[in-house]
Amino acid sequence: MAITVHPRIQLRGAPDEREASPGTLIRVLVYAPSETRFAWVESELAHADVMIQIAHSVDQAVSALVEDPPPRPQILVADFDDMAPGELMHLHVLREQGWFGQIVALGDLPPTLCSSLGIERVLPPPFARNALRDLIAISGFVATTTRLPVL
Repeated sequence: MAITVHPRIQLRGAPDEREASPGTLIRVLVYAPSETRFAWVESELAHADVMIQIAHSVDQAVSALVEDPPPRPQILVADFDDMAPGELMHLHVLREQGWFGQIVALGDLPPTLCSSLGIERVLPPPFARNALRDLIAISGFVATTTRLPVL
């Protein structure tokens, strides 16, 4: 007998203890303008349980995460080393518009930026093999994100 869980119930425990169940599709949006970093991200996420969506600009990433119809990506993997200051400011629209997914930052970030964007996971270079794959596998974001109605 299978036990169903209400969609609003979150998993408990430390983030490292939460793993996606086998066969669960995790939606990931990738913004990495550098071809070498994009190739690394693509090779890290090249397995059956991850669906990759590509953004070619920060504006396109923000639009895909807050304006596209559900199901939206639950995880944003972004290369922060190649972002201009204006693009960093534009990313804050994600949180202002109610996207509560997880941001995985590639590069070196100051703690204040991590705090303002709600970034919990930062992968500084040089990137280890399977580091991103392992992070995505334990992310805990396996349910689709949906826009909440405005009251």
